[in-house]
Amino acid sequence: MNYSVENRLFRGKLERIEEQYKDFWSKPEAQKDIEAYLNQTKDHQYASHEKWIKSKTVFTDLNHSPAILAVGDNVRLIGNHNSFDVTQYEEDPGKAGMSMIHILGIPKKPLFNGVSLNHENVSVINQVIDLFKDSWENPGFRQRVLDHQKWAIENRTRVKLETEPDAAPVLEAGEDAISHWEKLETRIHTLKFDDFTFGLHLWPDHSVGHLHVHIIATPAWCREYSTDKHDEKTKDALEVRDCILSRNRS
Repeated sequence: MNYSVENRLFRGKLERIEEQYKDFWSKPEAQKDIEAYLNQTKDHQYASHEKWIKSKTVFTDLNHSPAILAVGDNVRLIGNHNSFDVTQYEEDPGKAGMSMIHILGIPKKPLFNGVSLNHENVSVINQVIDLFKDSWENPGFRQRVLDHQKWAIENRTRVKLETEPDAAPVLEAGEDAISHWEKLETRIHTLKFDDFTFGLHLWPDHSVGHLHVHIIATPAWCREYSTDKHDEKTKDALEVRDCILSRNRS
């Protein structure tokens, strides 16, 4: 369906996109390693470059996870494991989400990263956007997203309590994050498709070696308690798509 995207917050980084694309494909092992990941080739020896392709990631076989929010023919929408609230990440605020609504779109097939896409599979970006557009119009989907965001806050508190000897600040941060969630929750259903943008963290800026499109609500009130640490490295997903489509087929 290929919905038009007006919100292009991270657009304007074409030069850097091209640099990262060229850097990736300058590695002699790039083609054989992305094919091995795609085909899940057993016993394949991957190169050892920084943050390179691995045989498995947390997204590779994500079939029945409670984090799955919506499923299309070729892509899934999943919740962000991390809390959106920097309050819960005092030691490293960059670990928080980029918005109160920050979810991910991932392909079912093992595709590595935006820089490894080509003419044949770059349409996966459109498919993520289409699935999100259709899903966001459903109140049930919006509620599932909100419920997951609340779960991420509570889970962060649980995990932190397992290693933190002083429980008081952990519990206080969790309570503050829930308070922020409650403050924003009533307004989330007013968000429209054009309030969202779609970003990619290109190799080697990515966190997980399986393609994931960041779907981010951009109004200032949505990002009030979230991190902006990753804004600079986030590339507009459609700018990446168009860069790839502009190149000659190999």
